[in-house]
Amino acid sequence: MLSDSEIGSIIRSELDSALSYEGEIASKREMLMDYYNGQPYGDEVEGQSSAVTTEVADTIEWMLPSLLRVFTQGKEVASFTGYTEQANEEAKQKTALSNHVFLQENDGVLILHNMFKDALLQFTGTVKVYWEETESTSNQKYEGLSEVEYQKLLSTKGVTIDKVEMETDEFGIVTYDCKTTQKIEKSGVKYANIPPEEFLISRTARSFDDPVFIGHRSPKTRSQLVEMGFDRDIVDDLPADEHYEFNGQKNARYHDQGNWQDVNTSNHDPNDIVYLGEYYCRIDVNDDGISELYQVFYAGNEVLSKEPVDDHPFAVVVPIPIPHRAIGTCPAEQVADLQFRKSTLVRQMLNNVYQSNYPRVLHSNQVDLDDLLVPRAGGLVGVDTDNPDVSGHAQMIQVVPMLEGILSALEYTDMEKEIRTGVTRNGQGLDANALNNTATGFLGMKDASQQRLDLIARIFANGGVRTIFEKTVDLLSRYQDTVKEVMVTGRPLEINPRMWSSNTACRIDVGIGAGDRQEKIANLNAVLQRQIEFSQAGLVLSDQPKMYNTLSKLITEVGLKDVDLYFNNPEVEESTLFAQNQQMTQMIQQLQAQDPANALAEAEMAKAQASLESSKMKTALDADQGVRAHEVKMRELDIKDKQTQVDTLKTIADIRNIQATTEAQNIENESVTSGLNDLLKELTNGG
Repeated sequence: MLSDSEIGSIIRSELDSALSYEGEIASKREMLMDYYNGQPYGDEVEGQSSAVTTEVADTIEWMLPSLLRVFTQGKEVASFTGYTEQANEEAKQKTALSNHVFLQENDGVLILHNMFKDALLQFTGTVKVYWEETESTSNQKYEGLSEVEYQKLLSTKGVTIDKVEMETDEFGIVTYDCKTTQKIEKSGVKYANIPPEEFLISRTARSFDDPVFIGHRSPKTRSQLVEMGFDRDIVDDLPADEHYEFNGQKNARYHDQGNWQDVNTSNHDPNDIVYLGEYYCRIDVNDDGISELYQVFYAGNEVLSKEPVDDHPFAVVVPIPIPHRAIGTCPAEQVADLQFRKSTLVRQMLNNVYQSNYPRVLHSNQVDLDDLLVPRAGGLVGVDTDNPDVSGHAQMIQVVPMLEGILSALEYTDMEKEIRTGVTRNGQGLDANALNNTATGFLGMKDASQQRLDLIARIFANGGVRTIFEKTVDLLSRYQDTVKEVMVTGRPLEINPRMWSSNTACRIDVGIGAGDRQEKIANLNAVLQRQIEFSQAGLVLSDQPKMYNTLSKLITEVGLKDVDLYFNNPEVEESTLFAQNQQMTQMIQQLQAQDPANALAEAEMAKAQASLESSKMKTALDADQGVRAHEVKMRELDIKDKQTQVDTLKTIADIRNIQATTEAQNIENESVTSGLNDLLKELTNGG
């Protein structure tokens, strides 16, 4: 078995290589962040234009909303698919629970936003997926608790009574004043966006799935390390880091807050910064010739802990991969040189305009220089009165206008940016030039630009986003030891991840932008129309479940969340519908035996159920078209009759409410009361 020192030597070697690789990328990231922020290039000349264009920021901020909408426009970011009937059922549970954990228990939209923006701007976007167990305390003060409330408080899990005082009033009633401390334990899947400069990987890694070395190096105080459970004596002996090797990236990110510098006080202060590495490295610990994946916490050349693991917790996206290497390139890098070029052209154009408006002047000592240097409209320039001929003593140097040529160069630069990124002016908004394009040409340009964005979205989906959900499901199945309740199609569903056993695959559907969505809506409507035609013609090419699937996709594309709110699932068996009909009949009979005033809410619920059943019968009538049409119609009429009964019950309840109000207010109007009683008797007998 390898000792900790030997393992530390292996980690140190892999770390040095990864840090060297990161250092090469760090300089590019710092430059791109400066370009995004519109920082000066350092070649500015006093008295000349120092304008900086924002091609990098414009490109990123245009691409980001479209990419984010792809994954968040529906009720699910990702879904799972099974290969057997049992697997399909488990796949539905995995889909529901993983999306609930990601979107509801965590801020999944913000996580994806930060992940995508890091990737578009800084080459990689990294999310750490992990299981977190936390324990906190809550101090509360209660006054005037009854005996029942006090006993309930005593039986509450994790609650300790710190102080209690009893008081008895003149009626002998005892109340309690107390102070409590409650331990609150929470556990669940958590997600953390990793800053690009803190993420490390082997230089030779070809992918993020199974590298030799991958990890997260982040600043921690000594106090935080002790809270994480590491030995205090070891932590106190760790050397404090004087600075972070790649703080230039932080300085670029916090450009408006001065230079970023982690300052340490001493080698033993609890607030000293120590850089903790959480590394995942393949090491042959037992010397059997086969390397295993180990999680190693490493700081100050010391191995703090180590344990074998099955996988690392990182999900990474790269917008523009390069085959056979993990880290590729990004849109920001593709347009960085164009931003510099365009900034140079804009500066020259502005300088040319300035020089044309305020040209240089040749002068002699016969004119007042102070007056000449003040460019005010209608201003006077003093001249030597002894020399009446002042011509030639102040002469402007003519500047050749360069606007036309510079504007052509700017147009070429914009066209080159569109070719590189697919971000077109037509896609960003109304372009005056687009009015002169043919419809075919405009659609062709839109499709070409969408293809690049679509490719990035698919790379994100099949890469890091899918990995996030696969790791989420894996953690839930390992550590979730209680049943979780999730709302599915408006109804609660209890899920026990410990019961999952089937092999399922994670799938993410990708669609781009409003234009693409409108095209998908049109295509789905066309498919639905063909399905209806086939069904009416008696062909077996389509059926109600197929139509329901089409409608489900259509509901998602138009921006709605739950198809069951708008269409009934035809896979619900007719026997089930009949049973529901019978149940509704029994409910009405029970309501008739109750006080309608107390059962008004239940009557309304029954009415709503009747309406739903009527809709289901109408759907069946349209589909069957023949033998069962009469039967369905009779059931529909029966339901309408029950609706009438419900309406009668509601009317009875309203009348009795009026009666109760009249009696409570001591209104003695016998004629009105008599009329209400007669009407009530008539309705009751008629119902």
